Amino acid sequence: MKLNFKTMRNSILHICISSIIAANLLLLSACNKLVQVDTPDHLVDSEVLFQSKKGYESAMAGIFILMRALNLSMTNGGLSVYMGMASDELSPTLLGGNYDEFSQNQLLSSNSVVNNFWVYAYRSIYRANLVIENAERNQLLSPTDRDIFLGQALFVRAFLHFYLTQLFGDVPYISSSDYKVNATKGRDNKDFVMKSLLGDLERSVKLLPKEASTDRTAPNYYAALALMARVNLYLGNHEQAIANTDEILKNTSYMLEADLNQVFKIKSREILWQLGNTVSNTAEGVSFIPFNTSTKPTYVLREDLLQSYIATDLRKQSWINSNTISGTTYHYPVKYKSRLMTPIEEYNVVFRLAEIYLIRAESLYGMKQYEEATAALNVVRKRAGLSEYQFANASLLWDAIKGERQNEFFAEWGHRWFDLIRWNTIDAVLGKAKPTWQPYAIYLPIPSKEILLNTYLTQNPGYNE
Repeated sequence: MKLNFKTMRNSILHICISSIIAANLLLLSACNKLVQVDTPDHLVDSEVLFQSKKGYESAMAGIFILMRALNLSMTNGGLSVYMGMASDELSPTLLGGNYDEFSQNQLLSSNSVVNNFWVYAYRSIYRANLVIENAERNQLLSPTDRDIFLGQALFVRAFLHFYLTQLFGDVPYISSSDYKVNATKGRDNKDFVMKSLLGDLERSVKLLPKEASTDRTAPNYYAALALMARVNLYLGNHEQAIANTDEILKNTSYMLEADLNQVFKIKSREILWQLGNTVSNTAEGVSFIPFNTSTKPTYVLREDLLQSYIATDLRKQSWINSNTISGTTYHYPVKYKSRLMTPIEEYNVVFRLAEIYLIRAESLYGMKQYEEATAALNVVRKRAGLSEYQFANASLLWDAIKGERQNEFFAEWGHRWFDLIRWNTIDAVLGKAKPTWQPYAIYLPIPSKEILLNTYLTQNPGYNE
């Protein structure tokens, strides 16, 4: 069975009245406490929802809708914008509030953006757990349908925990919809969270179909493999990461777009998974692209990033634009080309093939297979219109791998921030770029509201305001 965003949306329109009510209650029931709900009354309604295939479709569609419901939330452009400012990619042209807190790495635990990152992620995890628990005991679905819903929900749970632990460090790993247990859940060690979500992905790849939905909005086997490859890279499991990328690259339906202007379009052949939207184009497009050529961008690319490109790099030509106002030139990202709500031409691209090649290059480097690592790196360079690398030593290759990741993934899902942390270079890089940098800022503060609601949560070091 092929599930895509459009079919899931149509299922919602045709679902029976009782399932619609149950789905809406699922979308609205979670309060601000970690993943606690006010009362267990929702469990009765969930029993109604999970009595049919259409109910499961509605539940999964609701999760994906929630993941992009709030503009610049963690899964709707927020990582690209806010972690771009927190790293060495973006500078705001406006002053005050969130602009200063993120760009100067001086966040307060009461910061509303940080709070929304946490709350919306755990709400979606809670709903994914409901799908998982019901699918595991469901006797009504066909085995194929059960596997798809279970695989999708496991993937979502792993995906959200991955970003939470990269942003906050130790976080609660929530694998149950039991509101009493979740309301008093403390923080789990980061390594434990990573290994737990890897376990979810190992289950997910065994359940999800290999066929891609028409618009690649439904996570499939290859989307789960892409996240698994990234997790294995982060954990230093280089051999496993290489095996994951091998499997993806065997599928010739995924290929790098020769035209960089097409990479982030809905029908891009490079996309392994994207979050769809029937309402508007992307939050990144709206945030990064100025209203017109005489308007100053809200976020501009930092000079060090601009200088890291050579003039012939097609990424600089296709993914960076500028406005000149009163003699000053402001450069801004244009990976996404539309700032208008409609017509909808772009979804939020989460995994794309260029990352697979760069994961492969870094993992091969970690295995000291330098020639093969260079070959993988050169695939991405060739698409960017650059000459192929030939390295005399490993040190130069490592610098090239880091540089290609910076130039390929700027202002995209927080890649740069996470790379600086895992490479242990963040203090050196941001200490040079920002006079306000302090080492404790590698993790965001645990939202103060959540600590008040759940006293088993503790604060990250350095946030004692």
